[in-house]
Amino acid sequence: MRTFTRRRLFGVTAGTLISALLVACRSGGGGEATPTTAPAATTAPTPTNTPMAMPTAVMEVTPTPTTEAVRRGGILHFNLPGDPANLDLHQATTSTDLWCIGPCFDTLLQFDPNDQTKILPCLAVRWDMAQDGMSYTFSLRQGVQFHDGSPFTSKDVLVNFQRIISPPEGVNSPRGVFFNTVDHIETPDDYTVRFVLKQPDPALLYNVAIPWTGIYPAHLIESGADLRDTKSLIGTGPFKFKSYTPGVAFEVEKNPNYFEKDLPYLDGIVGHPMTDWNAVAQAFLAGQLHLYRSLTTPPLDLFQGHSDIQVVGVPTTLVWRLILNARSFEPFKDERVRRAITLALDRDAMIAAMTEGRSVLSGWMHPYGAWALPEERVRQARGFGKDKDADRQQAKQLLAEAGFPNGLEFELLAFNLDVTTPSLIADQLAQVGIKVNTQILQLGEYVQRIVAREFQMALGFNAPWVDEPKSTFAAWITNDDQVSLTGLWSDELIQLYQQIDRELDIEKRKQLTRELDFRTLDDPVFGMIYVYRPVIWHVFRPGILAGFTPQPNYNLTEKHATTWLRQ
Repeated sequence: MRTFTRRRLFGVTAGTLISALLVACRSGGGGEATPTTAPAATTAPTPTNTPMAMPTAVMEVTPTPTTEAVRRGGILHFNLPGDPANLDLHQATTSTDLWCIGPCFDTLLQFDPNDQTKILPCLAVRWDMAQDGMSYTFSLRQGVQFHDGSPFTSKDVLVNFQRIISPPEGVNSPRGVFFNTVDHIETPDDYTVRFVLKQPDPALLYNVAIPWTGIYPAHLIESGADLRDTKSLIGTGPFKFKSYTPGVAFEVEKNPNYFEKDLPYLDGIVGHPMTDWNAVAQAFLAGQLHLYRSLTTPPLDLFQGHSDIQVVGVPTTLVWRLILNARSFEPFKDERVRRAITLALDRDAMIAAMTEGRSVLSGWMHPYGAWALPEERVRQARGFGKDKDADRQQAKQLLAEAGFPNGLEFELLAFNLDVTTPSLIADQLAQVGIKVNTQILQLGEYVQRIVAREFQMALGFNAPWVDEPKSTFAAWITNDDQVSLTGLWSDELIQLYQQIDRELDIEKRKQLTRELDFRTLDDPVFGMIYVYRPVIWHVFRPGILAGFTPQPNYNLTEKHATTWLRQ
């Protein structure tokens, strides 16, 4: 058993369940991205290999060095918590979607599979930031082919980011909000792309690197093809789509023309949709699965005595949150009702029950990262203190003042990944007179309901890709009624976020971020109530699975180009 410390990833020998998903949200378009002739640079570009205000690691990642020869071939098998909900990478919102289709696509930049705080080249081999921070120029890799044989050029980048930033009618673009600083995109030649900004953006490179910005052929998008169709799964990635049988398997196979000639090592990947967690555990024990992950507490007792199995538990960048839809439930418009709900929740009890005490009380930003809100400050927020009796007495008083002396009743929407957390929430709210009728849905139906705003209260994730303020707050600190999931906001806090969004001085940015973090914990004016930070559990056999480093986020390094099997 390895030693647990705050700055090391948690490791034990034993086993677990799987998966994660991200709450869907609509995005408003930023500036329209259109091709133009590149003007002469007003300032000389300065090479940069790191974004401004680089966040620090949320955990120490120490992959075991090895001099052994890589073994090529084999099929990687892992379980999925269900079938993918959307096969259009730009519209996809769940880890299940990404695990299936992510290996088929490349992005301009990519996260280091051994350390998610580092950015590496991918389709872009070089990037330069102008001295004033108002543009980024990407030099593209030449000789790259899409799976259909067409060549990759700057036009493909332009057309894809046009779709992400200003989606066509009927297309949901959850990541469009992360590019709200882009004024336009220039393509001076076939292998150069320039993002021209409205204001400096310290987070741009991170958002360019997230896997949901994978590049399709321009001709596919321009033809109006339905990118949700498996026939449209055409990228430049290390793997190509092979087959999909709902409820059985999603398969990809090695791309023999990948631009990295030695990659991938695997012949293919198979994801198995499985909703019976006992069956997942048995399949892993039987050696039918190589990788088995979860956000719920694993059945560790099933794996005791199996010294060949390693379990790593990592406090994730994701946070469970309650989403209060004030459009469909009028009482949520009353700040007293929202405050009563946050006062009623016992975060310490949930951490103890759902993470075996391996997580910690924190704000929206990761507790071990550069932006962390100190625990003593977190404790000062409404509902985060240790005197729950006093909190719940105050919650009852607030409900009575709001006109609900006998409590109130509403529906809580959740999904089948975790049925225990909704039960704990219902029990805790009942102690202040709030009756919750919980409805547990399959993942696909849950996502559809969230996107359509067809819910009263929902349990889901705040799902930043990295420990960075824009990634954490951009999707919901908004007064755009088409973007907001709740119909609630604070203009004052939006202005505070906008300061963070454009601040280049990292110390000032930290100070502003911590203020926003605390204020949105203390008073859920956006209708987003922090619940607790779960732990990601990675379960695998190191003697078999190689080229894999456990990370605090499931969603950034899922191409498996450098993953291989020892046997």
